[in-house]
Amino acid sequence: MTVTVTPGPRQGDGTASGWPLWILSGIAGGGAVLLGQLLLARRTRAAADARTPLGPLPQPLPVLLPGGADSRAPGVALDGGMLAQTTVRAVSIRGRRHRYRGEPLQDAYAVRLSADGRWVIAAVADGLGSTLHAEHAAAVAVRAATNLSLTPDPGGWHAAFATVAAEVMRATARLGGRPTGKPTGKHGAGASDPPATTLTIGVVPADGRRGIAACAAIGDSPALWLHDGTWTEIFPPDGQRPDNVTSALPEDLGELRERQIDWGPGDVLVLCSDGFGTAMGGGGSTLAQRLVTSWSSPPALRGFLRDVDFHLSTYDDDRTVLALWAGRHDTAVL
Repeated sequence: MTVTVTPGPRQGDGTASGWPLWILSGIAGGGAVLLGQLLLARRTRAAADARTPLGPLPQPLPVLLPGGADSRAPGVALDGGMLAQTTVRAVSIRGRRHRYRGEPLQDAYAVRLSADGRWVIAAVADGLGSTLHAEHAAAVAVRAATNLSLTPDPGGWHAAFATVAAEVMRATARLGGRPTGKPTGKHGAGASDPPATTLTIGVVPADGRRGIAACAAIGDSPALWLHDGTWTEIFPPDGQRPDNVTSALPEDLGELRERQIDWGPGDVLVLCSDGFGTAMGGGGSTLAQRLVTSWSSPPALRGFLRDVDFHLSTYDDDRTVLALWAGRHDTAVL
């Protein structure tokens, strides 16, 4: 026997089908909850699948000190302040490659007021990693350069660089290595050549007024001039050498380049090692365009350090930047 139950006609709080409204509401609510849980589970599985590594996870590398630490040869150096009416910012940072290998910072900078107080003399050097004790060559070069009586006049640059070269040779002679007479690779393994370094020098009027400034260089440490919101690379690459080969002191005095520029209030002169200069792209990169605004006036020291210590996977070399602003901008730099 079959019994068929048919809901009666709508009464009171029932529905058109005759089922009570609270029963149908419960069924609909339960279905929505189940549907939401199903969609959430699918999304969670998809996210987990997206995070599944395609190979072994990267392993953290230890940051190694080069046999110890010494404030005379730091892994990070940071300076700022005034020399006469010129504002200075300078930073030098040991690159990731040297941190992981336990190698020292091989860049150096120095900046001084000339003995007569008329000029600010700045220098940046990048010791060649393919040579022994490159950090010593760089440190000697910038100190020797800024101790000279330099002016923007074009006549004295060859003599000045010859003097610096002789001092580099004298100060590093006891450290070993043999001259090769060949172009030097910057990042070659198994360094055996004597210490060598690039050197870029800038000389600007100390009074911050309009006048003539000058730069001279041996090697690929760039100099950039910010004038009227536009960067100019003072010594563009000549394209005749491979990217990892550069001229250097003390051997390549014949590779000297020099240039004068108009200098005045609002101008910025940046000397740097190629660990930072490459990212500037001759003044046309995204970083360079951002710094047009950020460095229109001298940033605070912490901001300057952040600007230079950016993180990009392919930029693992030492970075040194020495920047000069015409005019007095600092009453405090922190």
